[in-house]
Amino acid sequence: MISCGCRCITCKSQKLTSQTFVSPEGYDDIHHTCKLCGTHFNHLDGETYAKCETCNFP
Repeated sequence: MISCGCRCITCKSQKLTSQTFVSPEGYDDIHHTCKLCGTHFNHLDGETYAKCETCNFP
């Protein structure tokens, strides 16, 4: 698990799972899913996803 110091943008928990990948633009990116509230979000821009094809979420 990657430790980046992020907090959930919904409930502010630090209990996250992380999915790393290379974006289509070629840079490393991370999506997190909160273990407490289930919010899935982009590490860099703070966008949330109900469904994410990149990480196969949910």
